[in-house]
Amino acid sequence: MLIDKHTVKIVGSKWDHKKDKRIQDQVIATYQSTENMDIKKLSSLIEELADSHDAHQEIEISVNLKQHQYD
Repeated sequence: MLIDKHTVKIVGSKWDHKKDKRIQDQVIATYQSTENMDIKKLSSLIEELADSHDAHQEIEISVNLKQHQYD
């Protein structure tokens, strides 16, 4: 199965130098593409991103399937 477009966001905490504390629930990384990608390769990519950002909790996925329009 091919995925037409995807966006992966990593949400975590960022250090605020002005306030000298960590700010929670901030988008710290985003990966986005409109190129077709096989779902298995996308799964591997998501796993690599999760590993590199230590983001293995509360994973959310939203999928939209569009029905073919017959003329």
